[in-house]
Amino acid sequence: MRQSLTAPQPHPGSRHQGPASHRKAASRRWELAAPGAILAVAAALRLWDLAGKPGWQSDEPVYTSIANNVATFGTLNEHLQYGLSWTPFLFHPPFYFLLLAGWFKLAGAGVPQARLLGVLMALIMLALLFRLLWKLHGQRTALIALAFVAFDGWLLFIQRVSYIENTLFVLVVGALLLYQRALERPTRLRFLVAGAAVGCAIVFKQTGTYLLPTVLLHWLIIRREHRNHLLLTGAALLVVALYFGIMTPLFDVGPHLWFLDDTLLQLERVVDLRHSGGTLTSPLSFVYLLAHQYAVFLPSFLAALAGFALVVRRVVQCVRTRSVAPLRRNALLFSWTAAAIVVFGASELRYQQYFALLLVPLYCFLWTELPAIVASRPQLSRAAAAAAVVVVLAGLGSFYLRVASRDDNVLAQVRQYAMTNIPSSDVVVAPEQIGDELNQRWCSVYRAPVCRYAATYVITYVTFLQGNPTGDPVLYALLRNSVKLVTFRGFKETVTVWRVR
Repeated sequence: MRQSLTAPQPHPGSRHQGPASHRKAASRRWELAAPGAILAVAAALRLWDLAGKPGWQSDEPVYTSIANNVATFGTLNEHLQYGLSWTPFLFHPPFYFLLLAGWFKLAGAGVPQARLLGVLMALIMLALLFRLLWKLHGQRTALIALAFVAFDGWLLFIQRVSYIENTLFVLVVGALLLYQRALERPTRLRFLVAGAAVGCAIVFKQTGTYLLPTVLLHWLIIRREHRNHLLLTGAALLVVALYFGIMTPLFDVGPHLWFLDDTLLQLERVVDLRHSGGTLTSPLSFVYLLAHQYAVFLPSFLAALAGFALVVRRVVQCVRTRSVAPLRRNALLFSWTAAAIVVFGASELRYQQYFALLLVPLYCFLWTELPAIVASRPQLSRAAAAAAVVVVLAGLGSFYLRVASRDDNVLAQVRQYAMTNIPSSDVVVAPEQIGDELNQRWCSVYRAPVCRYAATYVITYVTFLQGNPTGDPVLYALLRNSVKLVTFRGFKETVTVWRVR
């Protein structure tokens, strides 16, 4: 019998796979393991000692109080102040507080539980961001960018705090992912869904509005799918219109225009027609904060400057060539970054949590541009690898210096002091971030005249950007007639408890 001269082929299900199959299997394992490992370490850094570090930020007690009222009483309001009738809290849309109230029913109510939800949302955002970057630039570049975003010192700090932006970012990145999916396989339905997602981000919190100029700028750069982009824009605006159409009759009935008044107030704060405490008002105040309070985050600031320099470089190339061609390779990330720079640069509200909305696209643009630059110049590869390690270590060092090495939870200390030393029947004049944590009756320092005869304690909260209200003789008369009991000093704030004589 004639024997076959060819070697027997292994069965597809056999354990005897060839070198190519082994390489493919190893590549698949690496594709899952590498981003998984980054997200696992990122989760550990964000969850470690979450309840007390960093110290509670000024918005956290307020947001926790609102969500706790929704969960317990079904009412959308802060801790009711002494001598003030009930009013809803509508300075921000209600969706975050509804989500947080539902979370409180599962995990319990408090700032630590709110922080846990914020961290979970930040991790979901990082996973979505990795997928978006993979679609745009491939796995290797996406992995590089994910590592730098996950271990940046400022983002490690801000994503451990229960700010609304940590949840907003899930909607922002999710909307961009749906938009990119629509561009890859264009259909009307996909663009309508992406537009609805953009609208949902806008109504979740007003700062999500920067998604709309992001998409419009990207449309101008790529110059395709014109009708579908109009559908997307229309869908986003329709969601916003529906939100106003529902909220207005719900809260603006009778003599009270709560929703429209609070929305107008926010707009006035953005365009600086109304003063907002605790926000940056000049370049000098930014320099002071960077040099004194936030010097530990200098690596993040330098990385942001490098990203901004690359944005300017691309713009200069467009001016020289009189074309948008230099932007097309990285058009979506450039548009996201440029829109963030313009929108938040023009806004008068410059709170620390808003910087993340700018830094994430800026970092993504930076760490997707640099690999292409290094690939075109192989002689820079070793220096670039060393610099990358230094940047990650510097980010982790910022996290250690600002968060891990400090124990300065001033708001929690004041809350504990008030529970122990101030009678529950007394009236306290205090700022909102402290009043919402008190079991006693309280009124805001801005309403001191209402409480001047009833108040027995005053609590003051002072930072470089935020002090006691100026031009209020009643408040200062109360302070002159008070005895200082105790002072708590934190990373950036000084809180003093006074007993009125």
